[in-house]
Amino acid sequence: MLQFTEDNRMVIDILKGILTMFYNPIFYLLWIGLVLFGYQRVRRERISFGIKVFGMFNNVFACFGPSLIMGAGATVVLLVTGIALPVGVIALLSACYLLIMLSTQLRYLSPSIAAGAAIIIAFIFPDIHTGMTTIDHWIDDIRHVSFVAFGTFFMLSLLVECLLVYIWGGQQISPRLINSKRGKKAGAHEASKLWIVPLFFLVPMNGSVGHAGWWPLSNGFDFGFVLFPLGVGLQQLITHKLPKSAVRDTGHWLLITTIATGVLVGVAAYFDLDVIVILGAVIALLSRLCLVIYHYYLLDYKPLYFQEAAEGLKVVGIIPNSPADRMHIKPGEVVWRVNDQSFRTETEFYFALQQNVAYCKLQIIDHCGESRFVKGSIHQGDYHKIGLLFLEPAKRNQYVKAK
Repeated sequence: MLQFTEDNRMVIDILKGILTMFYNPIFYLLWIGLVLFGYQRVRRERISFGIKVFGMFNNVFACFGPSLIMGAGATVVLLVTGIALPVGVIALLSACYLLIMLSTQLRYLSPSIAAGAAIIIAFIFPDIHTGMTTIDHWIDDIRHVSFVAFGTFFMLSLLVECLLVYIWGGQQISPRLINSKRGKKAGAHEASKLWIVPLFFLVPMNGSVGHAGWWPLSNGFDFGFVLFPLGVGLQQLITHKLPKSAVRDTGHWLLITTIATGVLVGVAAYFDLDVIVILGAVIALLSRLCLVIYHYYLLDYKPLYFQEAAEGLKVVGIIPNSPADRMHIKPGEVVWRVNDQSFRTETEFYFALQQNVAYCKLQIIDHCGESRFVKGSIHQGDYHKIGLLFLEPAKRNQYVKAK
């Protein structure tokens, strides 16, 4: 009967831990932001091309799978290693996320910045008393947190961010039109993602305990559970190269940062030196901010990749499930001939396409300058430009006026 009672208590503690995420306002703000960023993306696509490329809720549905996969993997590591963070530290981390959200910029919504800032603040937090029991208890948690445990949590969150960007960051990238420095039309792609990763880990009930032992075995400490919504954002306007390659470069940058931080946390754990964890947090935070600056540098100083082609029309984007998508035409390629007819304008492209309303044959110049032919059928209800998004002069004027 005693074993049954203990098992019941464990189940109740786990359920209570799951419910803690719904008490955290960050959870709701992240979901509101996810929907709003989806709406903003659709609006930009309609202004640029007169049609949406992805639905407003595509980002919402696309974030589920990766977030749950990474959350489950990170949770296993946190529970097996017995990493525990006190309630005050969780409140501090939530406050850092809240301050970042005030910027309304996905590029700053990163564990590198939020958790990195939280570690630095915890290290320099003064010994103050407010007279409010809860706040004073949180302050005590922050001042006595195990920085090795916090650093391990930080390193794991960086790894989650790195894998999300590297594996899923290049999917459903939104095409758009921008002004070049010379006032000409140019194409661009925006990688705009928000993942809400649920992290389930231990929280000490009495004092600050950094390591509670291998769960479900503990060192006699009384602990509970908490489910924290880790927000991971990606916002990168890409003009200098193909979008997937640019996002992979961002993933490589984050990977190097994660490895460097992991080494420092490992050294801190081996020598029991908290200051090395702080150094890792500073490096990770500065690295993430430098990445943002580097993206602006690429935007301002690198040559534009999606410019008007000398012959034919360069493809800026492809509408999913369209004839162009089925023919495996890629952004950055040039449509040179349609149904064996040359063209220079979009109107000429459309009329050449109408020579055969049920079938089309296109000559494509790929990224390497090689020519290939693609062909496919056109069905009733298909987009009249077979799903190809070009640098459209008419839509370009509309974009400039709207901006």
